[in-house]
Amino acid sequence: MKVEGRNPVLEALKTSRPSKVLISDKLRDDPVIQRIVEQARSRRTPVEFVKVSQLNKTSETKRHQGVIALVEVSQYNSVSKVLPREGDFCVVMLDHVQDPMNLGSILRTSEAAGVSVVVVPKKGGVGLTPSALRASMGAGLRVPVVRTNLYQAIKILGEEGSRIVAVDASGDVDYYDERLTGSLTLVLGSEGRGMSPTLLEKCDSVVRIPMLGETEFLNVGVAAAVVLYERVRQRRQLE
Repeated sequence: MKVEGRNPVLEALKTSRPSKVLISDKLRDDPVIQRIVEQARSRRTPVEFVKVSQLNKTSETKRHQGVIALVEVSQYNSVSKVLPREGDFCVVMLDHVQDPMNLGSILRTSEAAGVSVVVVPKKGGVGLTPSALRASMGAGLRVPVVRTNLYQAIKILGEEGSRIVAVDASGDVDYYDERLTGSLTLVLGSEGRGMSPTLLEKCDSVVRIPMLGETEFLNVGVAAAVVLYERVRQRRQLE
């Protein structure tokens, strides 16, 4: 997997050991690049200075900023393999989310808010791509991403004691009036298509984010952040 861009590569070097870092040979004296080189050497990661044309050919995001790290990313196909064995857990499940930038934003927020796992569909949704990794600023390397059948995942999560809460405009309860503590799975759909009605029926409850203006719904990344930090607030009240 390719991690592209200066800050994402720095974050990747903090949390993993890339197999190689490719850097534009025109940036040897750049202060940020020098930090990347020092960090790579401390991780015993080879650094190779190459022509910009080679970086352009290697890049998938076309926003590499002169540096690309090659990282081995674990791929999971079962949520049971990555759930914590002890204590409560929080899972974010995404239905029909197609934009890698949205997935990256959700991964970044999820890592910051203590989410255990992010689940995406095997078909019909974006997976962990270089663009998603770049948008996550490296957080996609710290939160397990499981690509699987969502209905099977919901069944497993329910058996593990998780409440399944959908965030959808059709909800009749405001998200801050719902109990979001304990083991929890938050299910969100894309802005355009929303959640599958069949998947919505599998959830224990459906909450909404009040919209006081003319805007009908929030970006899915923003919606995830709003609800996840309400969970953080509720958990802190119990401490």
